[in-house]
Parts: sequence; structure tokens; C-alpha cells
Amino acid sequence: RAANLTYLFESDWDLGDYERSKYILNFGSNMFEAHQGHIAGAQRVQRGRFLNGAKLVTFDVRMSNTAGNSDEFFMPSPGTDGAVALAMAHTILFEELYDEEFLTKWTNVTVKDLKREMKDYTPAWAESVSTVPAADIARIAREFPAAAPAATTMCNRGSSAHVNGYWNDRAIILLNALVGSVGQKGGFNWMWTGGYDKK
Repeated sequence: RAANLTYLFESDWDLGDYERSKYILNFGSNMFEAHQGHIAGAQRVQRGRFLNGAKLVTFDVRMSNTAGNSDEFFMPSPGTDGAVALAMAHTILFEELYDEEFLTKWTNVTVKDLKREMKDYTPAWAESVSTVPAADIARIAREFPAAAPAATTMCNRGSSAHVNGYWNDRAIILLNALVGSVGQKGGFNWMWTGGYDKK
């Protein structure tokens, strides 16, 4: 919630538009067993996958029901979800796969500033931290914006229940802004019951 508040001035849980998505990047969420989306959320993910052709990629430290039912599953070292997400952001930025119009209109940071901040977070660096192969990180980082704006991330306890959990989730949520999927059909959204932005 704190990561959502930092980026979106919205304190409630994120909830992707999974049913209309084409790509779902899951970092440590176990939607098929226990998640704030409950059974309805799991149903939306499955409808998105089987009726809309969405790809589900999961990063989790264990073979959960969600991980086992994903199109791809990677097992990073505990607490390193943010490293994987930062490396994806690096690829999106330096291969110019980002949505410049969205970043210009809706954010308070420039692409130049983002590139400066992300320059050291390469897929090779992330592999050394997380054990997830650099080639897979880069490939997924290319697939995610190709599906945007119908692309979204999902995260929860698996990424946030660490001393660096806030930063993990900030790195993950950033991916949505980079590809312009925030608030879009099939993209990264938030609960309509949120306490700050009633629009």
C-alpha cells in the first residue's frame, strides 16, 4: 500500500484488470491460494489467460499453486523481486521500449533521469543477485511492453514482506508506468474503494 501511495497517491491495494490483460507479471503473489482478490480475482486471471490469451509469468521462492499454473515460473532468491524488476526497467529504458507519451503526461520524472538512476541495474547484475537468468529477464522485459497497455503486474506478501519490501514493490509498480499501463484496459489499476482519489 505504501508503494502505491508513493506512486499514485492511492493507498488501497492494486488490482490489475486481469480479465482483459494480455500479460501478467506476478511477483510473489499467490492469487490461486490467498490474495486480496480472493476467488473472484483468481477467476479473472484465469479468464484473462484462457479467454483473452494473457500470459502469466510468476517469480516466487516456492512452487505455489499460482506458480505451478503459470505459463512460466522462476524461483528467485528471497527478497530479490525488486532486483529482477529493476533489471526489466533497465531493459525497457535502454532499448527504448517505454511509453514516452505516458511518462511525459503523467509522471514527474524524465526518461533521462530514469536512465541515470537505472544504468547499473542490468539483467546480468540482477542474475547475480536473484539467480534468475539474465536472458530470461531481458526477454520478459521485452514481452511486457509489447503487450502494453494490456499488461499488468501483481505483487503482495512474497515481494513486500521483507525489510526491503517497500522498495521491491516500488520497482515492480514502476514497470507499469514505464509501459503506460496504469489505469488502462487490461492494465494496472487499483481498488475503486480507495480513500484518496475518488476519480
